[in-house]
Amino acid sequence: FVTVEAEPEDPPPTGGDDPTDQLVFKNGVVDGLWDGGINGWDEHDYTNDCSNDGGASCPNIAWEVINDSDRGDVLQITHAGSNKRAGLYFSVTGDQGVDLTGFQNGRVEFDIKVVSGDANITMKLDCYWPCTSGDQNLGPLGVNGWESVAVPFTQLTPDLDLTKVNTGLVIWATNFGSTVFRIDNVRFTGYDEDAEPPTNPPPSVDFKLTPMGLGSYSDTINPASYRCAEDYGFWLYNAGVIGATDLGTCANVEDAKPVKKMPQVDGAAANKHTMTHRWWGSIPFAAEAYITPDPIMARLSGNGVRITGIPSGLRVYTSMPVCRADDAPCVDIVDNNFGYVIPAPANEVMEAIAIGNTNHGGMTTKLLDYSEGSVTAGWFAGSSLIMEATFVQGSPYVYFEVHSGLPVVKTLPNPNGEQRLIWHQDDESLGISTNVAGMRNHFLVVGDAGTSFDNVDSEAVTVNSPSNAFTLAWIPTTGESVADGLRDSVKRQSRNVVDKVQIDYSVDRGTNTVSVTHRYLDNSDQTVDTLAGLMPLAWKRAESLTAVASVRSARGVIKYAEQSSFTYDLPSVGVLPSLPVVPGSLDENHLRTLVDDFVALGPSNWNTADDTYWNGKAVGRLAEVLALANQLGMTEATSTLLDWLKGELADWMSAERDGTLDHINYFVYDDDWNTLLGMDEAFYSHALLQDHHFHYGYFVRAAAEVCRIESDFCGPDQYGPMFELLIRDYAAGRDDSLFPYLRNFDPAFGFSWASGAAGFNRGNNNESTSEAANAYGAMVLYGLVTGNDEIAERGMYLHASTAASFWEYWNDIDGYRGVDSEKRNFPPGYSKITTSIIWGDGADFATWFSRRYAHILGIQGLPSNPLIMHVGLFADYLDEYVYLGMAESRKVGNGNPSGLPPGLWTDLWWNLWAMTDADSAIADYEATATYEPEAGEAPAHTYHWLYTMRALGELRTGMGELTADYPAAMAFKTGSTTNYVVYNYDDVARSVTFSDGTVIEAAANAFAIEQL
Repeated sequence: FVTVEAEPEDPPPTGGDDPTDQLVFKNGVVDGLWDGGINGWDEHDYTNDCSNDGGASCPNIAWEVINDSDRGDVLQITHAGSNKRAGLYFSVTGDQGVDLTGFQNGRVEFDIKVVSGDANITMKLDCYWPCTSGDQNLGPLGVNGWESVAVPFTQLTPDLDLTKVNTGLVIWATNFGSTVFRIDNVRFTGYDEDAEPPTNPPPSVDFKLTPMGLGSYSDTINPASYRCAEDYGFWLYNAGVIGATDLGTCANVEDAKPVKKMPQVDGAAANKHTMTHRWWGSIPFAAEAYITPDPIMARLSGNGVRITGIPSGLRVYTSMPVCRADDAPCVDIVDNNFGYVIPAPANEVMEAIAIGNTNHGGMTTKLLDYSEGSVTAGWFAGSSLIMEATFVQGSPYVYFEVHSGLPVVKTLPNPNGEQRLIWHQDDESLGISTNVAGMRNHFLVVGDAGTSFDNVDSEAVTVNSPSNAFTLAWIPTTGESVADGLRDSVKRQSRNVVDKVQIDYSVDRGTNTVSVTHRYLDNSDQTVDTLAGLMPLAWKRAESLTAVASVRSARGVIKYAEQSSFTYDLPSVGVLPSLPVVPGSLDENHLRTLVDDFVALGPSNWNTADDTYWNGKAVGRLAEVLALANQLGMTEATSTLLDWLKGELADWMSAERDGTLDHINYFVYDDDWNTLLGMDEAFYSHALLQDHHFHYGYFVRAAAEVCRIESDFCGPDQYGPMFELLIRDYAAGRDDSLFPYLRNFDPAFGFSWASGAAGFNRGNNNESTSEAANAYGAMVLYGLVTGNDEIAERGMYLHASTAASFWEYWNDIDGYRGVDSEKRNFPPGYSKITTSIIWGDGADFATWFSRRYAHILGIQGLPSNPLIMHVGLFADYLDEYVYLGMAESRKVGNGNPSGLPPGLWTDLWWNLWAMTDADSAIADYEATATYEPEAGEAPAHTYHWLYTMRALGELRTGMGELTADYPAAMAFKTGSTTNYVVYNYDDVARSVTFSDGTVIEAAANAFAIEQL
């Protein structure tokens, strides 16, 4: 416990009478200096604190001024019985804080009385997160009535910067549960006018800045940037790619010595940029997790590799109902997951087979090589390469080479007669079937001429191959036996070794249709015939496909064809910098008022975060309001918002501050992982390299809006090189000098992965397709505003593929339409029309942070802007989607967005609803007096969106039936009227032609709207 000077008082103390004391709260009143008033923070929603509302929007903490029989008006604070983290604080607005230097030898004093519950109390002071005194556990207080407490400032420093304190007191019941306590006479005392600010010289650090126009990035993280989170330990973060590091204390975190994880690479991969965010992402992180070259699932370990087929174990499974101990309802979760439930996941072999080595165990696994659709892993003993294997996404084949010892094909030890079967054997191939834990798999081991097999009837078959190479084929069937024709097709192509898969795209600028081509190449970069596995995204759109086999797997039915390449086309939805202000569609005076209201909130409310995600959402939100102010001709508001946004982006884009390395809001390039790390880290964006496309996409989107107004800001001599560096990190082009090709986006699957490390039994995962679309659509906007066609077209490819994948894999639109079973992507028995987290082996109807339906479905609809219009492509589907998303509202409210409990994104749901039924969305909106905006949404933007969608109607572009010859063009339909919208980024007038023959004349740098 910390040192506390406390004595019971009788009569109660009166405190704060010294004229040099600085009051915070007394006699039921907050001192005017603390103009942010009384606020609450709550684990229920860390992103939106409760401000001056008594805790109405914080279910786990509440407060009110009451009349105490001994003291008069005091503040009573009530913790809910949920044991959820929550607390109360007094705050100051602005970004300067309060200078308390004169109190450095004084004390924080307050009076306290615990009414009921656990009397252990914790407090702290803050100096703009992450600057803080650290939690001060004061032990039990106020048990026997009012008690005076004094905490010396010397105990709160040096971690507390006294020159910029922004909280008068932060206080909570230490154990959070069911405690009611009262406080009064909160003040700072012991003022010394001669006190000088304490000097805490920053730790010295050697660093190199790389200039990028007016911006720069560093090669080193400033130790002053290190952060510590207390959560059943004291965990270091914001320190690069590191493992879990418990510091034992959060004091002096800048003195921590983080141990960097190094990528485990060798061979060709050591001479390439380190790739992450793939279905095999765990390999360079040396995590013995599962990789998912669907339909195969494999676990690489020191003994070799365990291999099975996802189709053999693909199941729909259920979870228990999920309840919270707050005022929100329980959510009944049934049939919410599908995937491959691995029996004994840590075993070397269980339900299928494993490949080991006669002479070696305890090997080290490293990444040897990779391409857009393949990966090669190597097993090492010391520095010696023992064996290697190449996995190809969609392929039934795994290609092995053995450099020492002999390969061993292992099955479950001591199987019964049904668990292992030799179903085929000839001069160079052996067929093995397994049937364990209800999972039936058929394999064919194929070697070159002269291959033989020893101990065929045992659980460890040795492969003798003159070439020291063989192919393991998983037979694409879940039937009880393998037909001869299928066996022959699999065997015929098995030794045509695929070394790499190259996936190219092209954009037809006449229609903005994207063509994607997969080519299978040998080690001489020549195309090679193979048994190519096409996912639904590809085979539903490919031409001239003659399938020899098909099997249902994680993404739906995979079709197999003997060919060396295939091509499919994707339509473009289009992008816009914002929705236009449609004449006569809304009350422009009211919209202006809402814009003015947002401007009046000021910088302290526009952004309250310093990490890449929440700060990114803040600049994204402000960019949307800026676009409205600019369209409305609100010169002063536009100037105010533009100046702040430019300053915020410029701060982030420079790693230098006053001639030294910055400590916050800057970027560091990691030369080992070939990635850009933003300070501060959010959601493991350093440690696991997670979510870079989500985070950085917001900054690019904001930059594109700034540069639509002031193009020089994105010029090569200003901040353009840094904005493009962010794009290069999450979606670089080929042969980039710093980054791997398309880090987050997986060309083989056609969508993005969120995790860099992918250290899960289920492979990798991705949740919000809309935030991915925001990142890729932002590239299109940025390319248009800067005249960079290469970035624009790369963004068009990624944006179109993300949109198409959303409808294939997250929503199974063909299954919703009731087409034949082969085109349905969700497995039989899955009862929902949608899912939210895609995994390598299946999907979860869930989010990482919530089991609420409003979150599970709503996460696919943020940020609400024209870069995510693909979510509205099928209005009839969206009707049911909105109905499902209102599950919580139907239980506790009116079944509409206005009836959702706090924190469940009421405004985002209005916006989604408006894409299919704007009249109903507006009626609910207009009937709602107040609501809590989502962190990335502003009331002005919500109002404009709702009424503009009513005027425009349902989206028409995006399905290929109606196209345009310019990226920033969309068409909508309401009734019999088609509404064409174009934004012309050129400095001269432009004619935009739609495929129905409509030509729209757009003035330079302006919207054009035509209704026909």
